[in-house]
Amino acid sequence: MIKPLKINKDYWETFQVTDEDFNFLNNHLLDIEIPQSSQELLSAVITNRIQSEKDTLTSKTESSGSIYIPKGEYKKGDKLVFSAFNWEKGTVINVRDGFNPEFNIFKVIQIEMENGDKHEFASNLENHILSTPIDLISDDPNFDKDFVLKNFSEDLAITLEKSLEKNKGLVRIAGAWFPRALLVDINAGHLNLAEAVLEEVNGGPMKTRDLIEQIELKSDTNENLTEFSFNLALQDDKRFDEVGPAGEVLWFLKALEPQDVQEQPLMLEYSPIDYDHKKVGALLSQFEGDVFDELETWDEKVELKDEIIVSLIYPHWQTGTLPLSKSLSRLFPTAYEAPRVRFTFVEKDGKSKFNGWVVREQKYVYGLRAWYQENGLIPGSLVKVKTGKKPGEIIVEHIKSRQTKEWLKTVLIGSDKGIVFAMLKQSINVAFNERMAIAIPDPQALQQLWTDDKKQVPLENIILRTMRELAKLNPQGHIHAQEIYAAVNITRRCPPGIIIYFLINNHEIAHSGDLYFHFKEREN
Repeated sequence: MIKPLKINKDYWETFQVTDEDFNFLNNHLLDIEIPQSSQELLSAVITNRIQSEKDTLTSKTESSGSIYIPKGEYKKGDKLVFSAFNWEKGTVINVRDGFNPEFNIFKVIQIEMENGDKHEFASNLENHILSTPIDLISDDPNFDKDFVLKNFSEDLAITLEKSLEKNKGLVRIAGAWFPRALLVDINAGHLNLAEAVLEEVNGGPMKTRDLIEQIELKSDTNENLTEFSFNLALQDDKRFDEVGPAGEVLWFLKALEPQDVQEQPLMLEYSPIDYDHKKVGALLSQFEGDVFDELETWDEKVELKDEIIVSLIYPHWQTGTLPLSKSLSRLFPTAYEAPRVRFTFVEKDGKSKFNGWVVREQKYVYGLRAWYQENGLIPGSLVKVKTGKKPGEIIVEHIKSRQTKEWLKTVLIGSDKGIVFAMLKQSINVAFNERMAIAIPDPQALQQLWTDDKKQVPLENIILRTMRELAKLNPQGHIHAQEIYAAVNITRRCPPGIIIYFLINNHEIAHSGDLYFHFKEREN
């Protein structure tokens, strides 16, 4: 029985990139002259590794002696290896004639194995099933590229990425790699022309090939290499920003990007506070489904949907943004490396389109302020977001309702610049989350408080002060955590988790059950 050759079972689990792999990748890229993604390079490395390991195993086996097969002709002193004995080596010590009515003339060889055991095998046997040439490595799944990619691709890709990033001989742009030594020279004049072209189109975005055509960049090398080299030069120049979604390279003039895209708006800034997340997980899970906060992680395992309804909090309403929580980030375009991604918002009817920006690092989506104002949205309004029909388009919709007068929590600012909440009737024609809806009669005055405050007041004081204001609006004094979360964010950007943690650990506050809290002095 022929026993196939195998590699270690944990070969791919312990995979590390070697110098030989880098030499192969460098030659591979030189041969094809086309920049390749990490995934494409991984596939090439796996193919090369499999062939290399096959060759190594076969070479080691053959160097130990000829592989015994029944049809072979052997003589005394020949060195053989036997697959049936786990590729153990042996020496022919005797050859004699064999006899079997089922076969023609054949020989019997006597073998002395390295451990001293002696065995006899048939030879010169032409018509034997084991004499048919076979692939000695065919049944090991670790030598099947499709099997390897299916079972180990994610971990292997991470390992390869980390190694590629440390290799100074390779450069990357928009997820594609190429040897630095073969790059086309791009000079300052080319970049200055690119800046002028982008200024003419209000900053961009523009595809690389369109820019190359506009500045009449000529090169003797192939177009792909010229494009890659130009992309790298633009990436290394701080005047330009790559804003395309994954798989597409688009350039924008950074100076002409909106200020709140270049820098995180003040109202979205949050200084993390350490607390035990496990203690608030059960309560956070009770928040209504339209609450999404980019500073929290509770929706990381939420099932992917192509439509999400978001309840606005004041900081996002005022800055014209949406939270880029885990659930929402799956709807919006992302990128391999670009920190900012330009896309298009489309209203449900398709009549209105306007620019949007995904700011990946700070986890927010910008571009909705005018749309919020035009449609009469307030903090607490419901915004429906879903993927568009075309790549790079996101459909946004506010949920309308009849024009009515509603009793809403309303923010009033006293002469001492203190915040007061009152229940007042407000005209509204959009759907809203009742616990989170808050009317803002004087947005400019409230915005000024954020600038003046500079976050000097401790968060605990803001939470207590906000609770006391909300308690006045409820005869029983029981306040829902979601109301507190929305109201605290009127004056300080803060995720719900730390608010819950403070509520359940403060000696002045009692938990009433579910998501309700009250001050202990009201227990009598």
